[in-house]
Amino acid sequence: MTSANSSPPEQNHHSEPFRGAKIRAHGARFGTQTLLISGVSLVVLVTFIQLRPGEIWLAEIFLLSAALVGMLVGYLKLHEPFFSLFLDNHKLSYNHKYGWWQLNAKNLERVGVPNIHQFEQTIDLNVVGLRLRDEDEFLQRLSPRLAGRLLVEQRHYLMQAIKAYCHDGKECPPHWLVEDTEYTSKNGYKYTGLLAMFANRMNNLNFLTGYDILIPASVLDRDIWEFSYLLHRWQQDPEHTVRKLNEELSSQGGK
Repeated sequence: MTSANSSPPEQNHHSEPFRGAKIRAHGARFGTQTLLISGVSLVVLVTFIQLRPGEIWLAEIFLLSAALVGMLVGYLKLHEPFFSLFLDNHKLSYNHKYGWWQLNAKNLERVGVPNIHQFEQTIDLNVVGLRLRDEDEFLQRLSPRLAGRLLVEQRHYLMQAIKAYCHDGKECPPHWLVEDTEYTSKNGYKYTGLLAMFANRMNNLNFLTGYDILIPASVLDRDIWEFSYLLHRWQQDPEHTVRKLNEELSSQGGK
């Protein structure tokens, strides 16, 4: 597995320092603090309960449960990659604890926030959507292990889109719910197993939302609209956007 603090694989392979911008998710921060505070709180609570005479109170049970949950959250935060996204002049790299995916700037056709229509309302999915020009360029560099994990983690976004589509009485094909293990791309490349399932998921998402790849809000350092606009600027002028982003991140780090 790739180290959580490492730079994209290509940079490591050539033993060169990464020259782009490194983005750290809000959700992955303060893991050590959360674990320590929750752990200390748990010890204090247990000691207090043992020294206090009488039966345990309902409020104490609640506080013990909260401390245990806090420890679990802190532990999970510590096992998330330190940096979730890497952006340089040529590509966007998504760092997941189960691997990487990478997208060349020239392969990004469109970026935005997917939305669905339900009960006469337009609802934004809590993700940034990416539409690709060439699916094979992306799929041939994606590991089956990461593909399988993303299929599970992002299934609820697909279900939101399916429910909204089917709510209007439209027919919902069964292959939307269980992706096929075989796939042939427009260029004639054949995929099987987890990669085929992921390719079929991309196809389904494209039909339902207009986007192939989803980046969840939990791995971003800003809201989905801001990040979508950032990637749109990167599309237009990668070098300038990466330089400005690095200046922004350096300024935030110095505060």
